Amino acid sequence: MISKHKISKRISKSQVYLKTWVKTFSGSLTLFCLVILTFLPFISQDKEFTHYFLPQFTLAFIYAIFAASWDLITGITGQANFGHAIFFGIAGYITGALLVDYTGMSLLFAIIMGIIVAVIFGLLIGIPSLKLKGPYLMLVTLTFGIILLKLFSMGSLANIFRGNEGIVLPPLFNDPIGEYFILFISTIIVFIFLIQLSKSKFGTILKSIRDDEVGSDASGINTMKYKIYAFMLSAMFAGLAGIYFALHFQTVNPSGNLSMGISFTAILMASLGGIGTIKGSAVGAFFFIFLEFILLEIGFELNLVRILFAVILILVVRFAERGILAPIIEHLKELWDVLLGR
Repeated sequence: MISKHKISKRISKSQVYLKTWVKTFSGSLTLFCLVILTFLPFISQDKEFTHYFLPQFTLAFIYAIFAASWDLITGITGQANFGHAIFFGIAGYITGALLVDYTGMSLLFAIIMGIIVAVIFGLLIGIPSLKLKGPYLMLVTLTFGIILLKLFSMGSLANIFRGNEGIVLPPLFNDPIGEYFILFISTIIVFIFLIQLSKSKFGTILKSIRDDEVGSDASGINTMKYKIYAFMLSAMFAGLAGIYFALHFQTVNPSGNLSMGISFTAILMASLGGIGTIKGSAVGAFFFIFLEFILLEIGFELNLVRILFAVILILVVRFAERGILAPIIEHLKELWDVLLGR
């Protein structure tokens, strides 16, 4: 049992850390963004803003969680997963099926069950897949995703989950502002957890596996165990994002929730923000959502937008391995130091 003295000591350390962090450029920038996002819904009472523009931020929060979950297994642990939509889609399907087929089902219970099933899939897919490396791991995870997509659209699961038409969910988020804050708070909690996890002993072990798996094995670390743990954690947060996505659009279907395009979206967002940073996933998600929103608004066709994003991904991988976040932060920090006279 933890004593009151130890608890107060930890609280004191946390307070000192927060005070120090806020004074840094990164802390100040993060705090500024959080303040802006907190008051954003109250900027305008216009219906078009509330029901059309604000949901874009809500969608960006969902994708930020999804991209960060992919970054945990690929960027932090070094295990390339090209079938991340599996966990995103399956959690949404389970939650949706429970809410539709069992009238009166608790939303919280349906969400928990969706996440549990996603974690179980993470375990079942992770055990055989994580014995492989590099392109073989990519191929296997991609294959699992394609198989599941076919099963839900035209296979044995089609009758249960309504095939290509999918499941239509009842409207649960009638208030766009309420939904916005639920996702905003959820995103903050998830990112704090994942960032702290990446800095913990567990995160250090995951990074050592990424950088030198043979060396980690030789030093006595059970690398397979830690990779599976990371895979399950990644599946859990991907599942949470998938559930929010299903509730947001009030539908779950194979093409919208289980396709390769969904996995590609997570990869693109994490790459834009900087793979292996976790926080870069949020930057990538917002960049993706609002660039797509602007391009569609000015008349670009959806297929053309997708091609453009594929080109952007190639350019980022080729010329900006650290993503778009790192160079922007560096230039802003230089300006910050000049303003403070450092």
